[in-house]
Amino acid sequence: MGNSSPRFMGWVNSPPAPLGVIAELLAASLDPSVAGGDHAATYVEHAVLNWMKEIMGYPRSAGGVLTSGGSVANLVCLGAMRHSVSGGTDRSEGVNRSGPAMTIYTSTEGHSCIQKAVELLGFGSQYLRKIPVDSAFRMDMRALRDQIQADRQVGLRPVCVAASAGTVNTGALDLFAEIADLCAAEGLWFHVDGSYGGVGILAEQTAGLYTGIERADSIAIDQHKWLFIPVECGCALVKDARLMRDSYSLVPEYLRDDRSLPWFSEFGIQQTRGFRALKLWMVLQQVGVKEYSRVISYNIALADSLAARIAARPDFELVAKGALSVVCFRYAPRGLEEREVDELNRKIVPVLMNGGRAFLNGTTLDGRPVLRACIVNFRTGEADLDVVLEAVVAAADSLP
Repeated sequence: MGNSSPRFMGWVNSPPAPLGVIAELLAASLDPSVAGGDHAATYVEHAVLNWMKEIMGYPRSAGGVLTSGGSVANLVCLGAMRHSVSGGTDRSEGVNRSGPAMTIYTSTEGHSCIQKAVELLGFGSQYLRKIPVDSAFRMDMRALRDQIQADRQVGLRPVCVAASAGTVNTGALDLFAEIADLCAAEGLWFHVDGSYGGVGILAEQTAGLYTGIERADSIAIDQHKWLFIPVECGCALVKDARLMRDSYSLVPEYLRDDRSLPWFSEFGIQQTRGFRALKLWMVLQQVGVKEYSRVISYNIALADSLAARIAARPDFELVAKGALSVVCFRYAPRGLEEREVDELNRKIVPVLMNGGRAFLNGTTLDGRPVLRACIVNFRTGEADLDVVLEAVVAAADSLP
């Protein structure tokens, strides 16, 4: 795909940390099944889970499990939510079999994996409410409150708000403290999809913006995004470890022997599990939280610099720059009508992708096609930003 290039800024695909590549080879040579048991791989996973809890402000007593990525991490977290709000009957009776239908809330900018999880867990997508966003592309709190009340008035049962710590489109951070207060007042489960931007909590520029995320009932993280761990590596954290275990375990209570570590297969949907923890453990040991903070902060600073370059040029239009490392913009040469600019930016994307100099993807904001750059790359530097903009102009010039 080319995501090791310093000018690859598509989707949220980072280059792999070199030591993580070596760790992947070592893990494959050992080839353990990390369902559980008293062997090195399980202890390594518990170690890295404790480190992730510490980064996100979670207690060590919280439950956790490594997953293939953010999509499964969100599914595991929302599965624990389902078990909680059903009173434990979901595993035998399903959901919405009796009583009012349960409703879940995310923003229109929330990732599609939330809808997939809602469908797979049996809630039904018609009960997923996609709340409008404000001018900063964050979930609109007034609209959220109004929708919750409207659903209650027609006999539905609101159960969960799924907030975003870094939307894919713009890198927006929802208002965690306000959502936590609302969920506490309304008796709702508070979930955070931090697949892209959860570890943005380490950046210098985001001080205060993550306040309240530690109050979430569950958090999903993708270490193969901004921690540069080779694919696949994600993480589901649930504050109530016993609840998480009850949501998935098929071991009778009287056979749960916690003198040894509980099995990971009791905390998620996999039985046989790969040794994902080794690459995360080795890279975290090598890099350390302080250096991760520096690199993530630098990626955000590069995004700010790219936004400034775009804003300073008459042939570009800055559309959105969130709190993290996503920049959305349009190539808009003078003399073109809005319709022509829309068409030009649609056509630029495939030409740019095939050109080899830089890689961006397109998206749509407020109904307009835009170019989107996401910097999650420890190789990217200031000089690469100029090359990206030059490549956009060259791609446009090459069109018939």
